[in-house]
Amino acid sequence: MIGVDTNVLIRVVLDDHPKEASIARVLHSQLVKKKKLFISSYALLEMIWVLKVKGRSREEIYEAALDLLDSPGVIVGNREIVVSALERYIKGKADFGDYLIHSEGEYHDTPKLASFDKFFCKKVAACQHPSEFCE
Repeated sequence: MIGVDTNVLIRVVLDDHPKEASIARVLHSQLVKKKKLFISSYALLEMIWVLKVKGRSREEIYEAALDLLDSPGVIVGNREIVVSALERYIKGKADFGDYLIHSEGEYHDTPKLASFDKFFCKKVAACQHPSEFCE
């Protein structure tokens, strides 16, 4: 099993650096065939952030992430949590990272989330201003 860093994923998805993209595609292809590719949920989180910064739409980001998740021979860390966050991301308006934090909390039986992010808290009922939890 071999894990890949975010920069390898970005080269595969964006093909933005000819020499490195070629190497990344070969590595990706070989590892998938051998069923030995591991993608950390953190690498996926970073990849989604980079795609957003590069101006990709939510739909393009969602599809790029799903393509990796649905590739045979790929193991994704915290897969259930990542899938839940992606489903929320495509339907919502907040950042993927916020949905990932919320989904991971739910997975670990933590139904409430304290955040200063007013936008996110307006969209997610479980999210509340930290002062709401102070005694």
